[in-house]
Amino acid sequence: MENNVCGIIVTYKPNLSDLRLLISSLIDQVQKIIIVNNGSDTPLEEEVGQSRVEIFTLESNVGIGAAQNIGVDKAIEQNYKYVCLFDQDSRLEQNFISSLLEAFNELKAENINVGALGPLIVDERSGKQFPFYLYDNNQRLVIEPEKVNHRYIETHQLISSGTFFPTSVWPIVGKNHEGFFLEYVDTDWCLRLVNLGFKIFGVKNAKLIHKLGDDRKKIFNRIEVPVHSTYRYFYVFRNGTFCSLYRPFPGCWRRYNIFRLFCFYIIMLLIKKDKFKLSKYVFLGVYDGIKKNFSRKLF
Repeated sequence: MENNVCGIIVTYKPNLSDLRLLISSLIDQVQKIIIVNNGSDTPLEEEVGQSRVEIFTLESNVGIGAAQNIGVDKAIEQNYKYVCLFDQDSRLEQNFISSLLEAFNELKAENINVGALGPLIVDERSGKQFPFYLYDNNQRLVIEPEKVNHRYIETHQLISSGTFFPTSVWPIVGKNHEGFFLEYVDTDWCLRLVNLGFKIFGVKNAKLIHKLGDDRKKIFNRIEVPVHSTYRYFYVFRNGTFCSLYRPFPGCWRRYNIFRLFCFYIIMLLIKKDKFKLSKYVFLGVYDGIKKNFSRKLF
């Protein structure tokens, strides 16, 4: 498949059956796959190695942002024109990459300054299609894909898995914020891209099956929320606080994000059993976010 697209997968202690499934669904859709094995001791060369899969094993877990930076830099060194990022537990349908390429070419032909594209995300557990979001200083728009007739939906935010972009935008927007480690890496990169005048679109014909959160639970039998390991909330609140206070993102996004973090904490207090640990991590996260301290790492 000579389409000048490099697929980049970041792994950390992967479920090998999930990873093999992702590779098998991706290998015939891209020219090459780069795997950045993020500090885990799983012998991926033995388990998933093949001719068009190149594996870079890191000595320690450097975080999702830094690992993606390494993968994209390697793809650029090898002169790939496009990259597509993937988490280790995602699955994609046939014609996934070709749908994104087609969308990119059609939008460029309309003289649209396309910075990145993303797929329609379908939650593996519930089958729910996740919405797209647009922000300005006064309004947050939630766009439900099933209610839109257009094939391409403008958005300001993508999750990293399935994000497709030309490598030419990388030196313009800059790399992922490596200090974030986890959480908000994709949101921060997308909103910086939009701030530079690029457009981002969701592509309905490209579907990605993805696990969002370690689990999902309903509150009051109505609101479904993703539930993560408790340590991850340190990164959610640190990076979320930093972005709301210090990034020049739309005022609507920053205000909504602060409200979301507050609601998230209240909801997690209702769900989580280790409430003291949760509160400790939330406090540390907010404190470090205010102080712009990215040296603390929790696992």
